[in-house]
Amino acid sequence: MTGPRLYGPFQFTEPGIDAHVQSNSPGVYTLGSIRNDRFLIGYVGRADVDLRTGLKTHLAGAYQQFKFAYALSAKDAFERQCELYHEYVGLDNQCHPCPPSGMNLLCPWCRTLLAP
Repeated sequence: MTGPRLYGPFQFTEPGIDAHVQSNSPGVYTLGSIRNDRFLIGYVGRADVDLRTGLKTHLAGAYQQFKFAYALSAKDAFERQCELYHEYVGLDNQCHPCPPSGMNLLCPWCRTLLAP
């Protein structure tokens, strides 16, 4: 697996988000930090409607950098998040990503039927 192409890393601050991410677009993101010139992913998330707003909900956390990719739809964002979730081990995510509200979808990687 190679996962979606992510832009970044960028400073995980409100000005950093505003400078690099357009509003009103769904997408996926990873949060983490740089160690030994490598981006270490701690969390994988998504926004079904507005990536910029979704990222800002995590600003109070301990993450210092972020990467992101836009998605075509909420379903596409969910599938990309699942791919990233299954690609990386040791994430801070507490559980498997849930599908967007109102959609019962299979995870394309583990084939588990998930309900919102």
